[in-house]
Amino acid sequence: MTYAVANAAIRQRFETQWGATSAVQFPGVKFVEPDAKWVRLNIAQSASDWASMGDPGNNVERNLGQVTLQIFTPKGTGEGDALELADQARAVFRSWQDVASGVRFVVPPYSRVIGNGDKWYQINVVAPFRFDDFT
Repeated sequence: MTYAVANAAIRQRFETQWGATSAVQFPGVKFVEPDAKWVRLNIAQSASDWASMGDPGNNVERNLGQVTLQIFTPKGTGEGDALELADQARAVFRSWQDVASGVRFVVPPYSRVIGNGDKWYQINVVAPFRFDDFT
C-alpha cells in the first residue's frame, strides 16, 4: 500500500463522516475562509520501520502518520462550538480501520487547545494512524 492510497481512504472517511458540519480546507485546494466555523484537514506521514523481516515479499514495513484537524471558530464566541467540533472530529477516527487500504487508527485521537489568534479560536485534533506494506 502507498501513502496516496492511505490518504485517499482517510480523506474519504472524513468527508463521509463530517458531511456538511462545516466548511473544510483540504490540502492543495483553493479555499476562502468563511466568517463562520471551519476546519483544515492535514494528513502527514511521520515515520517508517520494519515490523518484520523475511523472504522477498514477506517483509512488513510499518508506516506511521497522523491526521491533524485544525478547528477554527470566531474569536470572542467562547470555546463551546470548538469543543463540540473537536469531540465530533475525534469520533470520526476513533478506533477506525479500513480493510481495503489497511489504515488503522489504534491510538485514541486527542485534542490540543491552541487558543485565540488574530481572528479565530483554534483547537487541533490529532489522530495517529498506521498501515503496513509488504515488500
